Amino acid sequence: MSVSSLASAAVANQQGQLAQAMQTAMLKASSEQQAAIADMLTEVAQESARAAPPKGTGTRLDISV
Repeated sequence: MSVSSLASAAVANQQGQLAQAMQTAMLKASSEQQAAIADMLTEVAQESARAAPPKGTGTRLDISV
């Protein structure tokens, strides 16, 4: 093999490794963001479940149409 073909193969290999590393980093970041969103939604749902209803609600049922 010539030097230029070896250099081209090395560059292609390095580009492939870089692309794979970037994809892995992006996937990890996406996963972390999704976990953070799920945690926030869970926390909000738990807080609203513990919160008392506003005054004046839940005392009568209005069935008029």
